[in-house]
Order: sequence, then structure tokens, then C-alpha cells
Amino acid sequence: MLSQVTQQQFQRVQERYPAAALRELPSGAALVSIPNVPLPAGWSAVRTSVHFLVPIGYPGPSPDCFWADRDLLLASGGVPQASNVTEIPEASIVGRWFSWHVVEAQNNWNPNRDDLMTYVSIVLDRLRRPQ
Repeated sequence: MLSQVTQQQFQRVQERYPAAALRELPSGAALVSIPNVPLPAGWSAVRTSVHFLVPIGYPGPSPDCFWADRDLLLASGGVPQASNVTEIPEASIVGRWFSWHVVEAQNNWNPNRDDLMTYVSIVLDRLRRPQ
């Protein structure tokens, strides 16, 4: 069963993205999925779905990495930096995995301050820079 903290924080995500979904995974982790996230010029699409895992023990450990639609490329046709097509663990969804992290998570992620919307903002920041 998902923690009350995860469920409450997800409500904040859903206020901004009403179509967002939260799915508990067999391990006890969770998958957040946000469809139709707008992309700026420089990508091969104008929108993508975004997925990220909420780790077991959250909010202590921060989410890490994210997935977008598997066919998302740069507008030039190039592969985005630090990405690869792979399956999301336990989710049976294949997507474009972005190796994108909270910089120095031990120092920069504070479970008393940061929440799932903080991580959504980190993902959106990466997607604002097509590279």
C-alpha cells in the first residue's frame, strides 16, 4: 500500500496535471505518469508522456531518472544526451529513459521541503533544454 505522504503529494501533481496517474508497483515503489507534457521547439514532438518512479522509502530517497515517449528524439533526429530506450522496471512500459538526477541528492533533496512536484519541476527543466 502506498504511503499517505506519496498519495498526498501526488494530489498536488494531479492539481497541475489532472490526467496524471499514480500506480503502485509490486515492489512497493510507485509509478507517476503524466501524459501530454508540452515540449518546446527542438524536440521531435510537441508533447510527450513523462514517467518516473517513486522509490521505496520515499520521501527519504528522491526520485531518480525519468522516461518519456520511446520515440522522442531531438528535432534533428539525434538521440538526446544521456538517454536510451528501455523498459520501466515493473511497469511493462518501454520509454526513452533519461539519466537525469537530483544534483548531489544527499545535499539537495530535503524530504521536509521537497515533494513530487519538486521532481516534476526537475524533469520539466531538463525537457526545456533539448540536447
